[in-house]
Amino acid sequence: MYGAYADRLCNIHVVKCSMNGLKERNIKYKTIVIDPPWKYGKWGSGSEKALVQGEANKPAPLPYKWMTVEDIKALPIKSLCADNCEVYLWTTQKYLPDAFAVLRAWGLKYCQTLTWCKKPMGTGQGGVYCPTTEFLLLARRGKMPKVKRIDTTWWEHKRQKRHSKKPEFFQDVIETVSEEPRLEMFARRERKGWSVFGNEVENSIDLSEYYT
Repeated sequence: MYGAYADRLCNIHVVKCSMNGLKERNIKYKTIVIDPPWKYGKWGSGSEKALVQGEANKPAPLPYKWMTVEDIKALPIKSLCADNCEVYLWTTQKYLPDAFAVLRAWGLKYCQTLTWCKKPMGTGQGGVYCPTTEFLLLARRGKMPKVKRIDTTWWEHKRQKRHSKKPEFFQDVIETVSEEPRLEMFARRERKGWSVFGNEVENSIDLSEYYT
């Protein structure tokens, strides 16, 4: 089951399968941050106020390879987690219910919801209430680390220039309340002290080793 899916993940979706220079093998992580490529339709058609530059506000295909909810559930997170592990999962208004189902599929216990608040930029896409938040769900296997507690679960932070990119601030915060080793799934860049996996970085793990 997982072998076929791993091949498809490498060949079709979001992964650089070249593992040249690979050093890290079969590590179990105590902290994992995951920003999966949730599936959306065409992107764009925001309000005039939301227009960033040129043609940027016109409907266009998603600028990334997406995965279905079932694809995301099938990721080998159980095998990546140490006995005591904290997993942070990024999601949006649309996929919030699915994100809880994903955590259950990974065998994790939901703990808290952290919120990235953005300043409104016009009506844009969405329902009656225009979405100006994204969510970072904290789930856990095993025991909570003995760390100093944070006094809030929400932060207002400026929007990022690159599509779907999250503020570095959140991983700065996570580092203060988490333990090594740490892994970022679907990373957009390398980060000191973290293993990374994604199609925009040189992967430091071979994900196929974690499918059982």
